[in-house]
Amino acid sequence: MQRLTIFILGLIFVSYNQASTKRDGIMVSDSTNILLDSAATKDTLEFISAEPFLFFKSGYILSSTEKNAIIIVCTTDTTYLVKLYSIRNRKWELTDSISGLDAFPSQFELTFNDYNFDKQKDIYIQVSVSNGWPLSRGHLLIVDPVTKKLTRHEETRYLANMKPDPKTETVVSELWNGYNEKGQHQLSIFTNKWVNGKLNTVKKKNITLK
Repeated sequence: MQRLTIFILGLIFVSYNQASTKRDGIMVSDSTNILLDSAATKDTLEFISAEPFLFFKSGYILSSTEKNAIIIVCTTDTTYLVKLYSIRNRKWELTDSISGLDAFPSQFELTFNDYNFDKQKDIYIQVSVSNGWPLSRGHLLIVDPVTKKLTRHEETRYLANMKPDPKTETVVSELWNGYNEKGQHQLSIFTNKWVNGKLNTVKKKNITLK
């Protein structure tokens, strides 16, 4: 079974690199259909191609009760297209998509976490991470727990290292302020809270890491 999976993924890779993907956000390579067909019979499947960029992951990635699949491709050299699927009546159904997200595939990373505390995992796509003190910045897509529709939260685009705290229902973020005269890291820690559907900064404190 493992050899068969490797063989299938190899065919997908060759197909995807030979396919002529339309870069208009409407169509992607037929390889994504191959991935969806293969994922329908597996608990989980993950595939990534660097050039042209394609990321695929399926399984119980957003909840323990529903199988989903996410596809991310570059429709231009600098933008992502995100598609989210759900298994409905034993078939994949496209629940939502978002295009035009600024992209930097070499620093791509994907995180699933409940950022707005509704018991539904959401999607964070890293666009960049800085050198030195690593500051991860990217796109936060909130997933509706019923419809699985995606909401892009542009107000979080430059909040770095976002970490949800379910106890306080806040999201903590960081900003590096350089070194002090002793060579110690200077950080600003922001506490962010959901107000009227948007994540707003409600508190800031400066710290020095010893």
